[in-house]
Parts: sequence; structure tokens; C-alpha cells
Amino acid sequence: MNHIYAMRASMTRRRFAQWLGACGALGLVETQVLAKVFAAGPKRLGWLAFQNASAEGVWSLKQIEGKVPRELNGTLYRVAPGTKLNHGVVMNHLFDGDPFVSGYSFREGKVTLRAKFVGTPQRAEELKAGKMLYSEFGTSAPENSKRGKNQGNVNIIHYQGQLLGLSEGGHPTAIDPATLAFKGFHDFHCTLPKNVPFTAHPKFDPITGLGYCFGVAQGPGLAVTVFRMELDGKLTKLCSLPQAQYHMVHDMLMSRDHLIFIIPPVHYDLGVMMAGKGTTADAIRYVEKNPTRLLIVRKDGTCKPITIELPAGMVFHHGNAFEQDGKLILDTLMSGDGAVLQALAAWGKEQMPSAGKTIAQRLTIDVVQGKLASRNEFGHAQEFPRFDERRGGSAARYLYALEASALADEFVFDVLVRHDHQTGKSKKVSAGKGRVLGEAVFVPQPGRTEEERGWLLMQGYDGARNENFLEIRDAATLELAARLWTAGQHFPLGFHGNFAANTFVEA
Repeated sequence: MNHIYAMRASMTRRRFAQWLGACGALGLVETQVLAKVFAAGPKRLGWLAFQNASAEGVWSLKQIEGKVPRELNGTLYRVAPGTKLNHGVVMNHLFDGDPFVSGYSFREGKVTLRAKFVGTPQRAEELKAGKMLYSEFGTSAPENSKRGKNQGNVNIIHYQGQLLGLSEGGHPTAIDPATLAFKGFHDFHCTLPKNVPFTAHPKFDPITGLGYCFGVAQGPGLAVTVFRMELDGKLTKLCSLPQAQYHMVHDMLMSRDHLIFIIPPVHYDLGVMMAGKGTTADAIRYVEKNPTRLLIVRKDGTCKPITIELPAGMVFHHGNAFEQDGKLILDTLMSGDGAVLQALAAWGKEQMPSAGKTIAQRLTIDVVQGKLASRNEFGHAQEFPRFDERRGGSAARYLYALEASALADEFVFDVLVRHDHQTGKSKKVSAGKGRVLGEAVFVPQPGRTEEERGWLLMQGYDGARNENFLEIRDAATLELAARLWTAGQHFPLGFHGNFAANTFVEA
């Protein structure tokens, strides 16, 4: 064991990881030793919360603090970049890694957890070869790199009887909801063009059941291409919004009558990408002299889009949007610069640059005059906004978000926040020392329509135990109903997840 640590001290971290990974593949170093040595790497709590998944399998969760509500029946599905070490290559970027899916199934007070990597053809090819063959979003393969992977590792939804793993790097990844097995890549019955990737954040109208989505076309015009997701599972193209650059657009908003796209001054340098001079992350350009633009279109695809310019800023996620008194009101989380992009790209380093701080803000838009009427800040250092999606497109009183209180690691979201837009007050609950929280997913109580009558489900990570937990909190009070520990296992927290009622993983 000591000679391994000596080797680590004499090499760069990347070379050491490659050497040790090769030893493991040849059976010269036991898996337990590999795990112990790599645990001597970055000690940041944020990094540990996204480390390699410890195992694949099925567990009946028995260690429970509190009591699981018997009325809670269904599955919380979450997806994450599951590999931060790929055959000895340390991943540079937070977005890198094969998709790893966790399914927490609740049935009359009992909970079964199934978790596994999605067996995409690219992952299978690398496992067979015993080395990294495909470059990731921010990490190049060591040699003879093939084209990058289509990694559905950002969000996961239950749609038309299957799971869809989503990112904006390609078409959705179809996954079996019971076994979590890979089923193929989904093109919505041949209605999603090959050159148009699919957003990680489609929106669904709770009244009509119709969905809305978009992708930035890879070709002439570089258009933000908007679709309606029909009830038969096909897409109908609503409009194309040509752009001067290939922009990074992660999320969208939906009101009763409109779809809203907030486009930050961030684009990909296509020359760098086409010449193969770096990874996709290397091609990202933040142009601070350019404005952030709001593009507003009608949900029926009619009328000319409205464009409104705002000061430059970076944005990933939004809350809800609705119309009121002739105005369009929306919640978004925006930072004043592009610092977060550099921080994300330095994920694999011992020290990270500052990510800056996001500002939760409510924008009121005068659609008739095409201008910003007002802007109100209501939170800082927050991310991953969620709300009761039954209120999607109409006024929602509550917005739930995560807040980073630790100055040492801006990616440690350790506080749950509930914003009350009716009173203007916020309530906060801390995860506790050494813990990180994942996005809060609202699940309504069966048969109840009141906005606050439901639960918040949050996957978390405990650094002292090196183990995940799942919290169930009362949405009205934020009080803990139950905390379930994952039988000694740790999985990367990832970014997003969703609940599917009366759908269960295979025990």
C-alpha cells in the first residue's frame, strides 16, 4: 500500500490515475485499494457528493429516521453523471460522466432502492476495451479519441410509459422504469430531427397535458427550434428562432399563453469544436459586452417573437411563469457574470475558482410594450428551483430552492429554502454539518389540491458517513417526516429528478 502512495506523490494526478486504473484493470490492485487511494484525492465536500457511484444493485432501505408516509406511493427517479474516474482518467468537468440512475420506490411505507449505470452502447464499448475511448463534455480521451458521448445524465422524466434521460447533447435516452435498463435513443416516433438535440427541461401544461420543448439546431441558422409534445408522443414544430451563434440555452419557462427563453451571452466556438482543438467545454465563450436576451413566443406558434434585452448574466434554471394584469411574471436564478462556467470546468482540481453567486429574482414583463417593467430580488446563492407543477403556467405561491451557505465550497448546497410569494417571506432549513442536499421535488398528497399539501423529496450526501440519504419533508412546514439511509452506499447527487406516481422499480 505504501508504495502506491509513493507513486502517487511522484506523478501528476492525471498520470497517477491512469497508472492505477490500468493496474486495476489488470487485476494487480484490488478494488478496495483503488477506492481507498482515490479517497485521498480531493477532500472538498462538493466533490465527494459527486464521486463515483459505489455500487449498482437493489436495496430494501431499513435504516429510517422518522416514518415514511403510507400514502406516498410511486418512485423518485434521479439521474447523475456517475463516473468521475473513467478507466484511470479523472474527469475535469462536473457535467462529465456516464448516466447513473437511482429509483427510490415507495409502497405503503416501505422503500426499495434500485440504482445502476445506464448501459449505453458507448459505455459498453469502453468497458469491453478497458479504457476511455470517447471524450466527455470537458475531458478528452487520452488517445485516438472517438466522438463524444450522448450522455442523458442531467434530468430524467417519466414519459409515455418509459423514462427519458435528458441533456442538451443529443436525443433522449430511453430507460426501462422497472429495471433501469437502456432501451435506445428516443426520437418521438421520427419527429425529432437528427440535427436537433432535446432540452433537459421540457415543460408540461397541467391543464391540457401537452408538453413543450426545444433544441438548438446544429446547422444553418443555429435556430432555437420549438416543439409541442402531442398526447400521442409525437412532436409538432411550432417555430424556429435563428441565432447568430450556437448559444447555450439550458432551461425554458411556460405560462398559460407563452413560452419564454432566456439566452445568456454564452455560445460555443464552432471553429474550435470542428477543428477538434479541445472539448466542448473548451469551446464555451462568455461575451460580457453582449446582453442577455429574453425571447417570448406564443404557445400556439403564432405572432412574431418578442425580444427583450437585459444586462449580461449567466443563467441555468428558472421557476414558474404566469400572466397577471396584462403582464408576464417569471422567476429565474441569474448571476452577474460567467464565473460559474470556469468553476464547473475546474471541478477535478484541488482548488476551484469562485463560481459567483446566483440571484433569485422575479421579472415582470410588459409584453405589449416589449420591455422589462420591474425586477425584484428575493434570494442569493441559490439554485435548483422547483414548485408544485400542478400550478405550472399559473400563479404559484411557493418556490423551493437550495442555498449554499458554506463559503469554502460554493457547490455545497446545504440549506433548503421555501419562498412565499404571497407574504414575501422565506423559511430555511439546514441540512446539518457535513451534508449536501440535492434538488427538492414536490409530490402532492393523493386527493389533495392545496398547494402546500404534499412532500418534498431530496436526495442528500453525508460526508462523515460517505453515504447518501433521502429526506421526506412536509411541504407546508418543512419539518422532517423521514430520513432514509442507503445501506452504506454513496451515489453522485447529480442535478435533477422527478416523481412518477404508482410506478415502481423491480425489487
